[in-house]
Amino acid sequence: MKILVIATWYPHEERPAEAPFNADHVEAIRGQGHEVRVVHIRLGTALALPAEANGSWEGVPVKRIAADPKRPLTLLACQRLLLREMAWADTVHTMAFSSVLLVLPAWASQTVAGRGRPWVHTEHWNGVVNPASVSTVWKKLAGLRRVLRFPHVVTGVTGQLAAEMQRFARPDAAMVVPCVVKGRGPVLASTFGSPLQLVAVGGLIPRKRPLTTIRTVAWLLEQGMPAHLTWVGDGPQMAECQALVDELDLADSVTLTGAVRPAEVAAYLSAADLFLLPTEQENFFTSAAEALAAGRAVVATRVGGFSDYADASNSRLVDEPIPAVLGAAVIDAVDAFRDVPAGEIAGPIRERFSTAAVGALFDNAYLAAIARS
Repeated sequence: MKILVIATWYPHEERPAEAPFNADHVEAIRGQGHEVRVVHIRLGTALALPAEANGSWEGVPVKRIAADPKRPLTLLACQRLLLREMAWADTVHTMAFSSVLLVLPAWASQTVAGRGRPWVHTEHWNGVVNPASVSTVWKKLAGLRRVLRFPHVVTGVTGQLAAEMQRFARPDAAMVVPCVVKGRGPVLASTFGSPLQLVAVGGLIPRKRPLTTIRTVAWLLEQGMPAHLTWVGDGPQMAECQALVDELDLADSVTLTGAVRPAEVAAYLSAADLFLLPTEQENFFTSAAEALAAGRAVVATRVGGFSDYADASNSRLVDEPIPAVLGAAVIDAVDAFRDVPAGEIAGPIRERFSTAAVGALFDNAYLAAIARS
């Protein structure tokens, strides 16, 4: 089939790490033998961009176009491009909630004219599940989720997200299609030596609770368990985190790497014994899934749809995000997983979230959309 992917988040030259999950989904779709084009709508972008830009990303044809509500002519140009591209496609596939709002006028006009296309929408965004976690403004506007009624099929990357989308979608339209998780390289055995090597991957932002994570390391040391945390990522709390490290005299026990290229993250995971991140809210929680794919058990908070795959066989999830509870979970995880082969943890994750497995689920979504259109 000819699949037109329309996304408001997609990797580009200025931000190559933007929404890699969308690019991974496109790779999974192509792997099923479909011909794919991407329209990347740069919503409200302040970055320099021609009226319409053509190119490619990882071998996929990509057209990029600005759509700034403050410049109505850009919105009209965007609709013209979408109409032309939809005429080529057999199926339309939007990714990210804002893309639904932008695609709806062009798709509706074609549908009224009898040239409508089956429409699949894929969602990763936490704002669909928990609007209050995004902003008070979005919480007030969250009724806009009713536009999810228009796609023939909606897919969420977790069961929790799909269930919430079903509240607004057509009857029985929601399906779970997870993120792709790439196992990078061989699975290496954990050492569980001294100090215990902990790793976290994510932005240094309040939602990821890096300060709590650092305090958990201090708690473990107080209990007589030598531990070292490597936090892979950067963010606005870097200075605050470094100040806490200094205050607690943890310079030898906490490493803040700053920004790291995505391809380098796997090495940090393989060097660790456990993954620790007491996040406030997640959907799929890609970094935790990547840790499991590297054979590293996860210690995290029970706050998102990632409990689809993180369970007692490979993780310890806690309900109270305080250092004593998290630290006790780390100690429990050491006891539970010290003698579990890393491959036994990694294997099911690598198989379940492989490019081929995810691509097959998208095929099911397309068939369902065609049947409903």
